[in-house]
Amino acid sequence: MTDFNKIIYENEDIITTFKGRKLILKNMKMYHGPITMQYLPNGGIQSVFDNKIIINTLNGFMFCDILIYDNKEMSSKEFIEM
Repeated sequence: MTDFNKIIYENEDIITTFKGRKLILKNMKMYHGPITMQYLPNGGIQSVFDNKIIINTLNGFMFCDILIYDNKEMSSKEFIEM
């Protein structure tokens, strides 16, 4: 699992869980743009904007275009629509 208390570099994968299943956010990129944040029960923060999953990391906001959820590769848009 990714340690969110450390810097996450561009092109790095983030490994976490969603609804008890493994979620891998592939090739993270820095995000510079509009954002509306949602606070999560465990203290995390996330946003969805322009079909991007945006997360708050130690070094700023990051997003990915491709992810793997429940062993299935999909785009961020497909995941959001799911």
